[in-house]
Amino acid sequence: MSKTKSKKILELFYELGEKMDVKIVNAKGDFQGGYCQVNDKRHIVINKIKPLDQQLNILADGFMQLNINEVFLSPILRDFIDNRERQLFK
Repeated sequence: MSKTKSKKILELFYELGEKMDVKIVNAKGDFQGGYCQVNDKRHIVINKIKPLDQQLNILADGFMQLNINEVFLSPILRDFIDNRERQLFK
């Protein structure tokens, strides 16, 4: 995937996070990242040391745990999440 397309998808994930009241947290450390809920607040933590494609996969995995079927997603973001879901459940 091109770097421009990856950055666009990352931007769309941040917009989705705002729409769904999910805080996306960028942090450095020795961790993979993922979805968590703390005091009724939803977060997806991504490791900014990891390559962008891995960060996007963590975001897709996190949002797949939420009900995104009733939220409008741009076609490029819906396609990315659907492809990730197919990868995981082959």
